[in-house]
Formats: sequence, C-alpha cells, structure tokens
Amino acid sequence: MGPLVTGQAVGLPPTPDTRSRSRTLVWIDAREAVLARWDEGDVTVEHVGSDVPAHVRATGHVRHDPTVRHGGGRAQSTIDSHRIEHLDRFTDDIVARLSPTDDLTIIGSGLVHERLARRVLRDDARHRRSRSVTCGSAPRQTDRQLVARLHRLAGEEPRRRSVGAYRWTGTSDGGGAGTPRRWPRRVAPKPHRPEEESP
Repeated sequence: MGPLVTGQAVGLPPTPDTRSRSRTLVWIDAREAVLARWDEGDVTVEHVGSDVPAHVRATGHVRHDPTVRHGGGRAQSTIDSHRIEHLDRFTDDIVARLSPTDDLTIIGSGLVHERLARRVLRDDARHRRSRSVTCGSAPRQTDRQLVARLHRLAGEEPRRRSVGAYRWTGTSDGGGAGTPRRWPRRVAPKPHRPEEESP
C-alpha cells in the first residue's frame, strides 16, 4: 500500500509519464461528489449526490430531575453508526465509478476525502495496483475551476478567456510615483452630448 500524500499536488511539475496517463480529480463531501476525468485532452464531469444523513446536533443543556436516574433515548454512537454506514456506501459507489488505472487527486472539505483516499489505497493494495493517489483539503469549487485544476495536473495550461468591454494589449504606462496611468480606450465611441445654451 502506497503512502497517502496530502497537500496541494497542483504545483508539482508533470513528468512525460504522467502526461500520457489518464487522470481523475474528485471533489467530495458528505452531500455530493464531483468527478472530473481527463483522458487524452477530453474532460468529462460527473455529479453524484449522496443520501448520507446530516449530523444530529446536540440539544444543549437538558435539566433532569435529580431524584430520577438518567437513562433512555438512543445513544449518540447509534445515531452516528447509521450515518457512517451511509457514508461507507457512498464512498463505495464513488470507488466503483473510478477507473482503476487513472492517477487520482482527491480533494474536499471535511474528512470524507480522506476516508475515500484510504478506501482507494486499500483497494489498490488488495489488487496490487500502482498509481498516484494524492489527497488534500479544498473548499467547494465550480466545475470550471475543477476542470482548470485538472488541466494543470495533467500538464496542460487551461484555456484563458477574456471577458469584458476592455481588452488591454499594450504595455502599462503607470510605472512609478507621479506618473499618470493611461487607461485603455473604449471599445465603442461614447456618444457626444449637445451642450445646452444658457438663457
């Protein structure tokens, strides 16, 4: 079983061997998983919802009659065990959707991404597979952010888009203190306002 690598793997330079391999990026928490797969430059994104129940919050301080012995109610461990069963089924479903030959990067908020990484490493050890599995913490990201991250992991720069009314292609004139900054020209000419005559 290989070591569980934690942290950001985005900054690592890709080797020629990793560029030719398929790669999967998984963002996961207890509510949802997003699987982005890169294969020969094509990226597919899949969303998988979960049926994991939410954490049961504590009720706070409950006053009891001091003459009555405390008891009753379900134990906290019983409630959590049902949640853990659902979480195990959810991670099993995600592992079944992953290709056994892809290099994996598993990210997410909370601790579910670490649970999934341990599960993948256990399966790899059982089936004697050798692949890169990295794990790290990351907030929820959009599909475009995940695809851009996956392109960087695969060794390709993501395509850049310029959006907006201005496109600045010249060099900046605002270099030092006291030097006026020149802003880009408008894309469309501003209409001329006629001056009003004073009475």
